[in-house]
Amino acid sequence: MSRKLFTYQGTDLHFGPNAYPLKSAVKNYQQPIWLYDLAIIEERVRWIQSWPQLGRLHYAMKANFNLDILKLFKKLNCGLDVVSVGEMKHALKAGFTGADFIFSGVAKSRAELAWAIENEIYQINVESFSELKRIIDIANQQKKIVSVDLRVNPEVDAETHPSIATALKDSKFGLDFPAAQLAIDLIAQNKCVQLKALSFHLGSQIMNVKVFEKALTIMKPFYQKAKSICPELDRFDLGGGLGIDYKNADSAIDQQRWDELAALFSRELKAMNAFLLLEMGRFLVARSSVLIARVEIIKEVLNGKKFMILDAGMSLLMRPALYQAYHEILPIYKRGEETETYDIVGPICESTDVLMLNKKFSKVEEGDFVAICDTGAYGAAMTSRYNLREESAEIFI
Repeated sequence: MSRKLFTYQGTDLHFGPNAYPLKSAVKNYQQPIWLYDLAIIEERVRWIQSWPQLGRLHYAMKANFNLDILKLFKKLNCGLDVVSVGEMKHALKAGFTGADFIFSGVAKSRAELAWAIENEIYQINVESFSELKRIIDIANQQKKIVSVDLRVNPEVDAETHPSIATALKDSKFGLDFPAAQLAIDLIAQNKCVQLKALSFHLGSQIMNVKVFEKALTIMKPFYQKAKSICPELDRFDLGGGLGIDYKNADSAIDQQRWDELAALFSRELKAMNAFLLLEMGRFLVARSSVLIARVEIIKEVLNGKKFMILDAGMSLLMRPALYQAYHEILPIYKRGEETETYDIVGPICESTDVLMLNKKFSKVEEGDFVAICDTGAYGAAMTSRYNLREESAEIFI
C-alpha cells in the first residue's frame, strides 16, 4: 500500500503523513524556508530499532545537525556517528555524552583525537595506519585505554554515484586488508588500545541491498581472524548508506527496502556473536524536509528555452550542482492543467546553479511557490553564505 509523502488535495500540495498544507508555510514569506516533519524521522528510527539483532543505531549527524533533530535522536536512544570535534561539541548541547559518539573521518588532528580520548568516547573509527600510531601516542600520554574500530574496505562496488562510493581499493576512506592486518598486529602489542570493533561502509545512496551480502561474505572471516588475535573484539559495525528513491517519495517503498536489508542482515549474521551497530543518515532524515522557494523570474530566451529562476539555489541546496543529484520539484498550488518546460535554476552567480533541466512543469507565474522535495539530508547541513544571501529559517511542523 502506497504512503506518498506529497499529495494534492484539489490544487494545493500537502506534505507528510499528516498532510500538512504547504500554502500555510508561505503566508509571511520573506526568504526560502526549510520545513521539517519530525514524525517522518521518528517512524524510520522505529523501523530500524525493530530489527531484533540490532545493538544500537548511530545517526550520521553530518546529514543534518539541527539541534531539534539531534534532541529527537537522543530521546529515541540513538548514538551518533560524528566526523569532527565540532560535531561532538554541538551534540553535547542536545544532551549527548562521550559514550554516545563513534568518531569517523580520514584526517583527525592530534587535538581532535586528544579531545576524544580525554572525553572517553565510545569508539574511534581508525581509517589509516598513521592515525592508529597517533592514537597510541596520545593514549600513552594521557594514560588512557582507548576503544578503537578498524574501518576496513571490502573492495565491493556499492553501485552508487562515484562521488559517494567509499569502500573501493583506491578510496581515501578506510584501510585495505594488508594495512588492517598491520593495524591489528600493532594493537595486539599495545595495552593502551583495545580493538573493540571492525566496520565497513560501502558508500551512500545504496539502492541494491545485495551489495551488503557481498561485503559480509568478505568481512565475516576477517572479523573471526581479528578476534583470534584481539579477543576483546566484540562489536561489528555495519556502517550505513541505505538510499531512497528521490523520484518517488513513498514511505511504503522505503520501508520495504529497509525490510529487505534487515532480512539479509538477519540471515547473514545469525551465527555472529557480536554487538551489531548501524550508522545511518540519509535514510533517516532525507524525507523529513522540503525547501520552499519562490519563483522570482520567468525568462524566455531566443531559442524558446524558458528559465524558472528561484530565490533558492546552490548556496542552500548544494547537491544538484555538486554531483547532479535529483530532487523532485513541485508547485505548492496548481494554476491548472497547462504545462511548460523549464530549466529550473537558482539565483547564484554561477552557471552551475542548476536544479533541474528540461522539467515539464505546471505553468507558473512570478511570485508562485515551489517545494523542493527530500532535502532533509545534506541540505541545510551543506549551505554556504556564498553571495551573502540572507540565511533561511528551519521551521518544524
